[in-house]
Amino acid sequence: MNDSPEGQAKAKSVARAARRERRRDQSREEILDAARRILIRGGIAALTLDAVASEVGMSKTGLYYYFRSKDALVFELVFGVIEEQAQAVEAGVGQAADGGEALRAIIERTVGAFAPRLDDFRLAFLFAQVAGTGAVQWEGDQFDRVRPLNERMLSRAAALLQAERKDGPSRAAVEPRLMAFLAYLAAIGLLTMKGMVEAMDDPLLYSDAELVDGFARVFAAAAAPDRAT
Repeated sequence: MNDSPEGQAKAKSVARAARRERRRDQSREEILDAARRILIRGGIAALTLDAVASEVGMSKTGLYYYFRSKDALVFELVFGVIEEQAQAVEAGVGQAADGGEALRAIIERTVGAFAPRLDDFRLAFLFAQVAGTGAVQWEGDQFDRVRPLNERMLSRAAALLQAERKDGPSRAAVEPRLMAFLAYLAAIGLLTMKGMVEAMDDPLLYSDAELVDGFARVFAAAAAPDRAT
């Protein structure tokens, strides 16, 4: 440990910088939480930087220190939701022993991530459609941050399915990466239907577990090698 005056001064400077960073991160999360509440409460029309600043208790000028525009703020909301879900799927697929288990993990972990919090699902997957064309504008660098999340969710499943092709083509004869993506779409469709019927107080006949298991069995059967060839 450096006990010289210079060393102590440097240590204090590092500690102050760390405290500032923690405060900045905390303020940033408070702003995102406030924006999420406004969106869920009043929709895109209610989400203005003035409204967010008022909700979080800071000036609009202070808000610009963290987010350069409303679009940037909305992007970070959506990205945070998708990233968390991608991490859950990646962890589940990482435990899969074969392609069928990987496809099940994609469906199971996606539904499991969003079923208890459908508002976040709507924000991530339906918000732009509901808001309308031109309501939200994302830039190329933002899309560049989102696209790798798909690979994190799907690449290992595709690799497992591809490895199984040494035993012959799959029953469905669908390219492995596409098969993994279709499993993901099945989960998104399940959640879309769940959100729609539950909003009308008319729940689905089947439980989430039954629907996930049904999809997983269908995809596993389709991905299995075709022994007839």
